[in-house]
Amino acid sequence: MTPADKKQVLQKSAVLSNASLILIFLIYIILSEIPFTVYSLVIMVGIIIGNSLLFMHFKNIMRDQESDENIFEYISDDLSWRYVTYLSIFFLVMLIAQGYIKAVNAYSDLIILNAFIIFIWAVSANSPMVNILVRKSEKLQDIYINNEAADLSVEMGIKEPEIYIINTNGRIANAFEVNKKESYVFLTSYLMSILDHDEIVGVLAHELSHIKLRHNKKTIFVNFIVFIFMLNLISLSFTSTNPSFFYMAPVFFIVLILFIMIVLPAIKRHNEVEADLNAVKYVNKDYLIDGLRRISETDKIPENVMRSLSLDHPSTEKRIRLIENSKS
Repeated sequence: MTPADKKQVLQKSAVLSNASLILIFLIYIILSEIPFTVYSLVIMVGIIIGNSLLFMHFKNIMRDQESDENIFEYISDDLSWRYVTYLSIFFLVMLIAQGYIKAVNAYSDLIILNAFIIFIWAVSANSPMVNILVRKSEKLQDIYINNEAADLSVEMGIKEPEIYIINTNGRIANAFEVNKKESYVFLTSYLMSILDHDEIVGVLAHELSHIKLRHNKKTIFVNFIVFIFMLNLISLSFTSTNPSFFYMAPVFFIVLILFIMIVLPAIKRHNEVEADLNAVKYVNKDYLIDGLRRISETDKIPENVMRSLSLDHPSTEKRIRLIENSKS
């Protein structure tokens, strides 16, 4: 099996795992709104068996071709079939509980809300956009930069990510990473055209630092916890018979908005600074500083403090100042 064939199989598996998530969620919504019968149980169990057979199908395809790989771990982790399994079991338990436990049935709307949040989180963890980006991008061919990335990955103690170039038609100087079971770094073609070799290495060290420090995974986890907690409070306040709790709904909603607009960007800005400071432990400070300056001049990144409150990145001058004062 060639790398291209392998990628095609994995992409097809990813599409089906996402489709399975959608199917499970829709069927649960329908079954939860009708009286519970043995047929409801049979349908959910049938869905679980069907998904298990799909998973085994892809597992066997890859095992036949790649006997030296831990295929079970690769498929279940990278393509998130485990989320399909977890959600299937969760919905099955909830369906049975709704049929036999009155308290659970009374809060069926709340259960559906939580199921929806888990569903969205599982799909985002499945990172369907990665497959689209990979298909629309070209793998980095520069052997020297690839070697630099490989060396940096070894020094940082992480698995070397695949690096892709996104054609942005002369616009957007940007770079970002996606960290799942397999990690990816995406650089825009415009970024590659305006930076020299050393500056690209500095940017790569920054993106690899995000992977090393697990920023992507930590942020997703924090998002999930805050959203599921606040949305449950909002839902309960609207359905509560306690007038005091009912009037708290706008407060909970404002807190959630503040988290989205201020707290979350602040977390991301902290991650950017942390990645900068980690990067300069492995590359010359000037590589990253010069790259940041050139990107800032090109993309006109705002420096105003108030305008920057909702931005994911700190001001360039602040980043440069912290890098210059760091001990590398």
